Amino acid sequence: MTANLSTRIERALQQQLAAGCAAAVFPGASASVAFWDRAAWHYVDAVAGLRAEGSVPVTVDTFYDLASLTKPWVANAALRLYQGGVFDLGERVEELIPEANGLPVGERSWEEVLSHRSGLEAWAPFYETLPEEPGTDGARKWILAQLLTHWDATTVGSAVYSDLGYILAGVAMSRAAGKPLNEVVAERVSVALGVDDTVFFGASRPDEDWKARCAPTGWSPWRGRTLNGEVHDDNCAALGGVAGHAGMFGLSRSVASFGAACVASWHGRRGAAEEELVRHATARRPGGTHRLGWDGKAEEGSAAGTSIDSDAFGHLGFTGTSLWCDPRRQLVIVLLTNRVAVSDDNAAIRAFRPRFHEAIVHAFDDR
Repeated sequence: MTANLSTRIERALQQQLAAGCAAAVFPGASASVAFWDRAAWHYVDAVAGLRAEGSVPVTVDTFYDLASLTKPWVANAALRLYQGGVFDLGERVEELIPEANGLPVGERSWEEVLSHRSGLEAWAPFYETLPEEPGTDGARKWILAQLLTHWDATTVGSAVYSDLGYILAGVAMSRAAGKPLNEVVAERVSVALGVDDTVFFGASRPDEDWKARCAPTGWSPWRGRTLNGEVHDDNCAALGGVAGHAGMFGLSRSVASFGAACVASWHGRRGAAEEELVRHATARRPGGTHRLGWDGKAEEGSAAGTSIDSDAFGHLGFTGTSLWCDPRRQLVIVLLTNRVAVSDDNAAIRAFRPRFHEAIVHAFDDR
């Protein structure tokens, strides 16, 4: 049965990725599906297209800019710091960020920040007016001071998806742990999964060999060059390429293994402590679909399609990436693309994502 199921999923993957390339949704893509069967995880991988127009074909070891798929990894690391008594989710922001003393956001908790309910605004183009060189301490301090003022009291308790919140959480986690955020995420998440060489903050790598296997993400007007192995998000680049909201690169199979570990934890197969963390992170919260590090299935217009379970949790990335986990089916679906290589305004993936996920769920269910 496992072999037949893998074949059906692979066929669906290949058909969908080929259709996406043909419709110029993206120049190329890498996908991986994990499913639990006969007491083991099984993986099905597929690729299609080129890294970029006129470039070489995508392979299973092509790296993609994960964009906001960084957030579930950072949130998972935050939960592990909390579990270790290093980072208190219930603590007020100002305890770790004294720069927030006297500001409204300073009174919010990290639980609210990480679940997008702290009142921090969604986004601001800090890079456009950066008074210091990108990646310097001065630049990071300036951005922190600016983002603390981008707050709206009317949205506290309601889900307003916020890059600013995750930038702030990344700073706090680094301070709490006494080491750079990339090391925190690697030590608490990636190393434990054995994927620290295949999912990482690109700017933190001492070598650049991996960039030769990376799909470019197009032209950056602010930086004045095509980006290949550099984070696409300009605010993240201004912070030096390592931040709580973006900056990680990875392979689709390795991202799927992260999702599989979360699903296994949801079912209690990785111990009671792990189950508690994942159940807390993925629990529904009032005021919207966003959870701690994850999004849930919207009642209408979900990027995960209509057939995925209502308990599913996942995340999207601006560059054209997505990760969805269906714990009831014990199914994980990863799609990595560089749709921004066509154009930042290329919105074709909005219609593609639901069709893609529907096709995979249907292939999985047809057994």
